[in-house]
Amino acid sequence: MPADHPVAAMVGLDNMLTADGADHRRLRGLISQAFTPGRIGALRPAICGRAEKLVEELALAAGPVDVKAAFAYPLSQQVFGDLFGIGETDHGRIRAMVDTAFSTAPPDEVRAMRAEVDAYLDEVIAAKQDMPGSDVVSALIGAREGGERLSTRELRDTLWLLLTAGYETTASALANGIETLLGSPEQLARLCAGEAAWLAAVEEILRAATSVATLPFLFASEDVTVAGHTIAAGEAVLLCYLAANRDPARYGEAQALDLGAMRPRHLGLGHGPHVCLGAALARAELEIGLSTLFARFPRARRVEPAPPRLGSVFINSPAALPVHLEPAAA
Repeated sequence: MPADHPVAAMVGLDNMLTADGADHRRLRGLISQAFTPGRIGALRPAICGRAEKLVEELALAAGPVDVKAAFAYPLSQQVFGDLFGIGETDHGRIRAMVDTAFSTAPPDEVRAMRAEVDAYLDEVIAAKQDMPGSDVVSALIGAREGGERLSTRELRDTLWLLLTAGYETTASALANGIETLLGSPEQLARLCAGEAAWLAAVEEILRAATSVATLPFLFASEDVTVAGHTIAAGEAVLLCYLAANRDPARYGEAQALDLGAMRPRHLGLGHGPHVCLGAALARAELEIGLSTLFARFPRARRVEPAPPRLGSVFINSPAALPVHLEPAAA
């Protein structure tokens, strides 16, 4: 792939996403040491507290509110900061870099962004080496398996992968969840009445409205025949998760949200050896974020039926989501 390709910043990396076999197992084994169930579980009270605080702030707003900008992004960024030990002063810088990586920006902007990413991550790594904490970055620096550790490049590229996957995809999934439930008032009413489980809603949202629409690119390591078509070794493969999750041959009425349906497993968080390492955290953020927001605003409604979509080669999400927030009846 040429260095100035629009998605080169997400492909020319040395991390779990671009590794397979023994290399992938080694990287995932090291990185899993930082994503322990205990560390993720310990975040739930903080997620609840941050969601409640954001909802209180929304209640003070006059007129329609862009809930993606005022709720989904702040919640995801704050949880990400808690996990990685990165202060809120860096959140704007991180978002600008990730936005460029996921956008259709011209090659010169992508190259400049990658240079800034490397410089920023070198700063973060140096700071954590000087003063390690209980955060994921410090855990990755100290991770060892069989006497091995992450190389400098692997550490930097892993942190970049976690940055991009750690908050943008979750923020967009949360916005998708809000948009989807507002477009399915009967299903939302069942959730608010306790007749359906929020975790069921999370799974349906991850299926029908997954935020990672496509993943460019993987490359065939050998000739592979799928449905009568041969993908030659070395050819680029664009994985279309959203299309797969809406396949009527697998899911029936695939675009409809049905909290009572026993759906087959979806690809909203990947599959197999590459299944999302932060899946438990993503599910927790979606469950807590959606239930907290709609407990306070069960009568919320969209300002416009089809808000404009985010311009991206990766992400499926509205660019903004203006909503009338009406509290529960007294």
